[in-house]
Amino acid sequence: MALLHKFMLASALSMAFGTTERTDTAEPQQPGGCHALPSLLQSAGSSLTCIAASLINCQANENDQLSIAQDLRDTMSEVRRAIVDAERRRRRPRHCRDLQLDGDSESGVRRVFPFRSSPDAAATVYCDQETDGGGWTVFQRRLKLPVREDFYRTWVEYELGFGHMDGGEFWLGLDLVHRLTSTGLQEMRIDLTDYEDNAKWAKYGVFHLGDASTKYRLKVGRYNGTAGDGFGSGRHDGHPFTTHDNDNDGDGANCAARYRGAWWYDKCHISNLNGFPYEGDHESYADGIEWQPWRGYHYSLKTTTMMIRPAF
Repeated sequence: MALLHKFMLASALSMAFGTTERTDTAEPQQPGGCHALPSLLQSAGSSLTCIAASLINCQANENDQLSIAQDLRDTMSEVRRAIVDAERRRRRPRHCRDLQLDGDSESGVRRVFPFRSSPDAAATVYCDQETDGGGWTVFQRRLKLPVREDFYRTWVEYELGFGHMDGGEFWLGLDLVHRLTSTGLQEMRIDLTDYEDNAKWAKYGVFHLGDASTKYRLKVGRYNGTAGDGFGSGRHDGHPFTTHDNDNDGDGANCAARYRGAWWYDKCHISNLNGFPYEGDHESYADGIEWQPWRGYHYSLKTTTMMIRPAF
């Protein structure tokens, strides 16, 4: 029985580990790994039982190594996916300046990703890649069109935005402008034309809007340009936004209702670019698309563009 047991064990080991008799014409096999172990142990005088135990341990070690190798491959695949995802997120443009740096030199409607808490959330903006070096995200535009956009809007409409970016008049939205100015220090440029086709511009080295809890309080400063400082003398800097249905100005009455607009009013304004679209001279006082330092309080401008980009 002992001899039969040894024979059966040897046969099982031979089948399990691929040891077969060779013919004289067969290519000699070079033993390696666990397959070389039986002959080595037999040469050393080990019993078949010991050989079997050694082979089982060897096979277990090989299985462990294969498992570890697979785990490493899986981990490396996860790392590669994470790197690709991080690179994809890093390249997502926050604003039009990022698009320009990525090689987009055309003006037009684009998608950006300015929301820090929701990096996959996109917003639609209009990019000006031509004026003053490009990289500008436009947040207000007034044009002389056969059908004009109504800018005498509610608080909610000014908060969310309205109009038509692709070739029309629009307001981007206070909340989105706040998000854009929170991506880093911004500068603002304003371009103005009158009905005699004269053009002026104003540029501010600092521009920021607070969040909704501040009523989108304005921080603006460091003026230069040709239009005169329409935000100067503290008349707008540091003030919250006001609409006809949400009065946050420093006047006893509602400046937005009085001057048919919506703005960062104090008592009340020296600029009113969201005012009523009269065509040039008008008799009423200060309720048109006004930039007082240039054309005074009785002249409504033909076109306006307000836009921002990173200051550095």
